[in-house]
Amino acid sequence: MKKKPAVQIFKIRLGVFYTYMMTKLGFMKRDSAEFVKQGVDGDKIAEVEDLLTEYSEIPTDDELIGAQMNATAEKDSARDTLRASISEIIDRAASKYGANSGYYRKFGIYSLSEIDGGELSSGARRVFRVGTSLISELASEGLTQAMLDAVKENNLIFDRALAKQEDAISDREIAAEERIERANYIYGLMSNYCEKGKRIWVSTNQAKYNDYVIYDTPSGKPEEPVVAKA
Repeated sequence: MKKKPAVQIFKIRLGVFYTYMMTKLGFMKRDSAEFVKQGVDGDKIAEVEDLLTEYSEIPTDDELIGAQMNATAEKDSARDTLRASISEIIDRAASKYGANSGYYRKFGIYSLSEIDGGELSSGARRVFRVGTSLISELASEGLTQAMLDAVKENNLIFDRALAKQEDAISDREIAAEERIERANYIYGLMSNYCEKGKRIWVSTNQAKYNDYVIYDTPSGKPEEPVVAKA
């Protein structure tokens, strides 16, 4: 079965999640002696810090969007170069045989400016194959082996750029899943520890009690009260 996409179980923005939870962790370190009495020793506090460090090392979405944009620009450049080299060949075939001829149709390229991705790669291989079979006939139109080799080489470059783009898209999707899954786990763990923190101080220190309140809002801060208009 296909894995269901990860769903964030809290409202705090991921952009502020790390610093927000690190602040809570700081309170736990401050109160470590009291937490030991709640069954939370130094190893468990260190575990949370390790989890947050690992979380912080996941590339941000902005980083991965940038990588995806760069890969797309590289692929687009390779695509344009490949289209130009294909055009060098099929234009000569159209000139010799006519655009409605059987020979021209063998190239199988229509609306060259619109095809991309796997369709363009497959079409380029066909153009190389058909062009090679007709090179002696198209020599009169100026077709050379160098032109055919250019299609083959440019297609290899395009295929690599296309794979790089697809990898960048996949990397972003994987990181987004990992970011949410790790954050959900940390949130569940810290929610439990913060409940213990509130129990420690509920009867003795209101300020420290408030340190362990988790506001499940996008900013992690108390929401502003809605004031009714007069």
